[in-house]
Amino acid sequence: MTSNSAHSGSARSGSAQNSASSSLAPKTAAPKVRVALWDNARFVLIVLVVIGHMISTVRTTTDFGFAAYAFLYLFHMPAMIMLSGLFAKPEVNAKAIRSTIQLVVIWVLWEGIWAVIKFVVNDQAPGKGFLVNSSWTLWFLVTLATLRIVFPYIARLRYPLTFSIALALIGGLSPVIGTNFSAARTLAFLPFFVLGWQIKDRNLLGGEWFMKPRALTKIIAAGTLALIAAAFFLPALQKSNWRIDKWLTHRDSYEWLFANAPMGSLVPEGWLATAGLGILIAGVLMLIAGIMTLALLILVPRAETRMTPWGSRTLFVYLLHGVVIWSLRESGVIDAIGGLGNWGILLLIAAAVGLSMLLSMKWVTRVFAPVVEPKFDWLLKRS
Repeated sequence: MTSNSAHSGSARSGSAQNSASSSLAPKTAAPKVRVALWDNARFVLIVLVVIGHMISTVRTTTDFGFAAYAFLYLFHMPAMIMLSGLFAKPEVNAKAIRSTIQLVVIWVLWEGIWAVIKFVVNDQAPGKGFLVNSSWTLWFLVTLATLRIVFPYIARLRYPLTFSIALALIGGLSPVIGTNFSAARTLAFLPFFVLGWQIKDRNLLGGEWFMKPRALTKIIAAGTLALIAAAFFLPALQKSNWRIDKWLTHRDSYEWLFANAPMGSLVPEGWLATAGLGILIAGVLMLIAGIMTLALLILVPRAETRMTPWGSRTLFVYLLHGVVIWSLRESGVIDAIGGLGNWGILLLIAAAVGLSMLLSMKWVTRVFAPVVEPKFDWLLKRS
């Protein structure tokens, strides 16, 4: 009895010591688990972005080019913003602050890179709009940083999505809200960011209907996208009747849009009619973008595929593809290929897909990491 008691006491003592030392040992963070669905979706969307930029300057050469451009711009950026919102947190913590600062650092660095490129190639020095009007694709970084800054406040409202939709629709009434610091686009895409957060927060896409969609669900999703694409070949939506592409860049007021891109002969008279019809059109386009985003996400593969790791490198594709496409524009290559008609547009689309895959390679991340993921810890206060 005595011997057993001593042994038991010794065991308890050892257990206590082990427990104490384990509590004092530094805790290692659990490795971040990436979901194949979202990485696959990221890569699909970045491919659509590259395609849109590749055919942008030649989109009006053919009806097919215009239809392809308008179809993509209906939803590809709203979908990217919504995906960003899926992983947003309303809490202002060290991680959130760091990620926002990272976006700002990357934006300023790339504004400098673009300034150097334009000076060397075109002898063009930065003008008064430097840093105020973002260089081409960099507006996305400004918008995303702004959304992260304002989001914690909006998330604390009773109806954050309703508020953000109202703000987006009202924003088009003001001619002052434009491209400066990407203000117009930030307002236009705010509802999709908030929607992404609410979807994740309320687990709206956690059901089997979405995570494991049936064949019928996929057919409906594919059919929806096909019908919307086909609609652009109807006379009312062709470029000769409505330059809808100007509405989809989210840079201009309703007044400017009706003056420069009216719907056929439909031109509202007076501020009230302009405001009402502008809000109606913007609201319908917003709804269509949401439907198309859902349809695309239903069709994206759920399992790991060859493109899954590429989906974790989309920032490299986003920043680097602009330099490549700009070079092709300046050299006249895109104009020459676009001049071939529909076959030229198809060739540019294929080139965009190939470029997206190339820039997703692992060696690209190693070579360009200093300018895509720059180290900036020296800016931060040590905890």
